[in-house]
Amino acid sequence: MQTRKVICVRVNVGQVGPKKCPESLRPETVRPCLLPCKKDCIVTPYSDWTSCPSSCKGGDSGIRKQSRHRVIIQLPANGGRDCTDPLYEEKACKAPQVCQSYRWKTHKWRRCQLVPWSVQQDSPGAQEGCGPGRQARAITCRKQDGGQAGIHECLQYAGPVPALTQTCQIPCQDDCQLTSWSKFSSCNGDCGAVRTRKRTLVGKSKKKEKCKHSHLYPLIETQYCPCDKYNAQPVGNWSDCILPEGKVEVMLGMKVQGDIKECGQGYRYQAMACYDQNGRLVETSRCNSHGYIEEACIIPCPSDCKLSEWSNWSRCSKSCGSGVKVRSKWLREKQYNGGRPCPKLDHVNQVYEVVPCHSDCNQYVWVTEPWSICKVTFVNMRENCGEGVQTRKVRCMQNTADGPSEHVEDYLCDPEEMPLGSRECKLPCPEDCVISEWGPWTRCVLPCNQSSFRQRSADPIRQPADEGRSCPDAVEQEPCNLNKNCYHYDYNVTDWSTCQLSEKAVCGNGIKTRMLDCVRSDGKSVDLKYCEELGLEKNWQMNTTCVVECPVNCQLSDWSPWSECSQTCGLTGKMIRRRTVTQPFQGDGRPCPSLMDQSKPCPVKPCYRWQYGQWSPCQVQEASVEKGPEQGTFLV
Repeated sequence: MQTRKVICVRVNVGQVGPKKCPESLRPETVRPCLLPCKKDCIVTPYSDWTSCPSSCKGGDSGIRKQSRHRVIIQLPANGGRDCTDPLYEEKACKAPQVCQSYRWKTHKWRRCQLVPWSVQQDSPGAQEGCGPGRQARAITCRKQDGGQAGIHECLQYAGPVPALTQTCQIPCQDDCQLTSWSKFSSCNGDCGAVRTRKRTLVGKSKKKEKCKHSHLYPLIETQYCPCDKYNAQPVGNWSDCILPEGKVEVMLGMKVQGDIKECGQGYRYQAMACYDQNGRLVETSRCNSHGYIEEACIIPCPSDCKLSEWSNWSRCSKSCGSGVKVRSKWLREKQYNGGRPCPKLDHVNQVYEVVPCHSDCNQYVWVTEPWSICKVTFVNMRENCGEGVQTRKVRCMQNTADGPSEHVEDYLCDPEEMPLGSRECKLPCPEDCVISEWGPWTRCVLPCNQSSFRQRSADPIRQPADEGRSCPDAVEQEPCNLNKNCYHYDYNVTDWSTCQLSEKAVCGNGIKTRMLDCVRSDGKSVDLKYCEELGLEKNWQMNTTCVVECPVNCQLSDWSPWSECSQTCGLTGKMIRRRTVTQPFQGDGRPCPSLMDQSKPCPVKPCYRWQYGQWSPCQVQEASVEKGPEQGTFLV
């Protein structure tokens, strides 16, 4: 807030008391202002260190490093702390140990053991003497030269443990019998290469038609060779900023229905695609990726409009008749990020509340003291008489039931009604006629009409000494002119006040009021008695009920579950979730956000399709050759 001193000054004189200046023209002493807040640089915490190679040191003698990074989420502003801390750090990995030469040795598979009947009984047609089973084998750890080594050496240096068990089949009488799979053929090292393994039908299975069905009993199996030359690349746009599940910040401030909002730190996602050396899309797991790049982001919390408390009520704007009292609030902080909006503000960022008020027109009255003795301007030294000036004191007094009691500031009385403080006078000479002060004017007959007159009279006090002279006419009259010496009167009703609530209420049912005023034909408010004396009708309603709408914030449903991916494979799939408005905002409540749905990319998956070769030539099966009597040879 900015403040300034306001003093009352008389022109060319200097400071005087504050009551000399009209309160209604007093300039503002306080106004809101905005000091931009310092904004320090804000960065996210460091990410985890990238992993070091876990294998032992072989032929690669290069120095390996691990790194971590963080992201700026707020740049400094208005003199805030700069971003001096490093955004990227790296350090050397610990030197791996030299590889020890250990290897796993696998031993021959043991005899196939049937799965117990209690386990396999869900397999229809399975017999206890044959069917699916498991077989085991022993493994040992050997040094490179074949010598025996402890099992822990291989666990540490020889890579994954070979499988200890596998499924097997004890053939039933009607089953197809096949040899075990051969080992896979060797790979030539290219990423596009494949390797195969084979098996064959044995015994009577060689002649059974169903055993020759290659879809049910394949005799060859193909597999892509391992390839280390994979390349991960980001694809598509970043997703919306998504909060971790259940992340809700409760906003501070006046508790209004629905005053909870999702905001704070979240994450946005970008899909990762994995390509082999030939540019073909492969599963993201080959690039050791879970399919996304994550980046911290901020969903800003909404800030509501903030106003000051109500000021005190002003004095009634009129000292006679109906006026208004005003109080105001001023803007402290505008809303941003979708906060509750401000009510309608005026050009100096204030909001007003106005109520009518009525001031008794006889509350303050002009009181005059008696005229002073007439001071002759050009004194006839011989007779001390002639034309002169006389003065009197005129003061504004507060009126009470017992009459004027206390002197108050002059501006409280009507300046147009202020009696004269000086006038010309005539000090009669000894031979002149002397008459009394003029009496009051008679009242004009209503309605005002120039053909009617009003008059006043005076009484002769002394006749002139010269018998040939007489006193002037002691009766004076003038025509009744509208708005000069004759007035019409009529009731007037003020505008409605703003809706007045009970104390401490901020919304709900209230009352609007208005005032009845007696207005003179020249537009001036006067005491109600002038209209009451005329018996005028007054059939206005002075009070009416009203409603101030309560502020209700927009309320939203929870986010729906993420939808299925729009594409089953490829680069462009998206998942969507939505929310709906469960309670529209009302009054000055916080409005609904525009973002009612969010999307994020699906993990990238390669697309697969069947590719067909050409049909083989049609082979005739189980046909016999016959000769017709005329047609020649044909097939049946």
